[in-house]
Amino acid sequence: MATPTKILQIVPRISPEMDGVGEYSLRLSKRLRANHQIDSAFLVVRPSDKNQPTLDGFAVHCLRSHTVDAFLDLVPSDVSAVVLQYSNYPYLQGKLDAPMWLGLAMRKLKAKGIVTIVMFHELPTLKYGVLRMPNPIQGRLSRELAQDSDISLTNNEAFQEVLEKWAPQPVHCLPNFATIGEPDTVLPLAERDRALVVFGSTDRRRVYQSNLQQLKEICERLQIHTLYDVGRSLEWDSESLAPTVKTVRTGMLSDEEVSALMSRSFAGVFDYHRFPRNLGKSTVYAAYCAHGLLPICNGSFLRPQDGTVADTHYVDTFTLHTRSAQSSTDDWLQTIATNAHELYLTRSLDSCAQKYAQLVQSTEAMASAQAGTQVSIS
Repeated sequence: MATPTKILQIVPRISPEMDGVGEYSLRLSKRLRANHQIDSAFLVVRPSDKNQPTLDGFAVHCLRSHTVDAFLDLVPSDVSAVVLQYSNYPYLQGKLDAPMWLGLAMRKLKAKGIVTIVMFHELPTLKYGVLRMPNPIQGRLSRELAQDSDISLTNNEAFQEVLEKWAPQPVHCLPNFATIGEPDTVLPLAERDRALVVFGSTDRRRVYQSNLQQLKEICERLQIHTLYDVGRSLEWDSESLAPTVKTVRTGMLSDEEVSALMSRSFAGVFDYHRFPRNLGKSTVYAAYCAHGLLPICNGSFLRPQDGTVADTHYVDTFTLHTRSAQSSTDDWLQTIATNAHELYLTRSLDSCAQKYAQLVQSTEAMASAQAGTQVSIS
């Protein structure tokens, strides 16, 4: 009997101290195991005392010292590939820090004949007010990882363009799936509760600060009676929507609770104007599409990207304000919700796992070739 394929996924944190990258990796690992018989282990770079040696049947290795030797000591001997789930921010110890040891550790793994795969969830930037520019300190490590890894992936075309200037091989683009899960059935808008969901981290504050009056008008035109504010507590003037719209501040909910709420709600609002070319990395937008909600972009539309087009896969609040008085509005909105869901199915968790499986399985010959040409890296 053939030995099952096994990979090591490097993550900043893992359950119960979950973050977005850890949640992505855990769901991906479960689907790789279920659909493709690919086993995973985790190496956690910023562990907590709550981490256990196993999680849902996966081995968990906790890195307590950020050195190359400590890292290499934790790499299981039976893995054929190492997948670094890389977003620079959760790996940082300080704002000006860059874990350069991680780049060297990945090069040493490659020299040992282990295939190295890097998924770039973010590219580092510096922000001064409205200005954004590449972060030269953290960007150096991203460049090295792209140059040295066997396979590079990212979640949107804008990042892909940058990485392909650095990487010697083509960069794969896999827009993010819904990390809160995917429903088995999707109701048409006509059978849903007239409720609006605003979901996400504290970034959802932009929905309320930038466009609250427009949001109120949209709620009235779509006959929304309840707005669910889902996430950590934020200060904003929810009374300005009353009495037409009732606001329910749910606080933090489990993935199952959020999924159930989205499955019965009419629409969801997102605001990605801070990242106008990076919608493919938004797990909030992915969650709305996965659950068949009408996705509404707060403010004006974004440029076409990653196959996602305004007024086809989402509607912006200004266009919705203009068209919502027309008699064909309901049919038009259902068409957008359907288009968004159908596009999501091409980048769902199953689709993403299949792509990872193809890449991992293609590395066996690559690993054999590398094992025969090992080099020393000091």
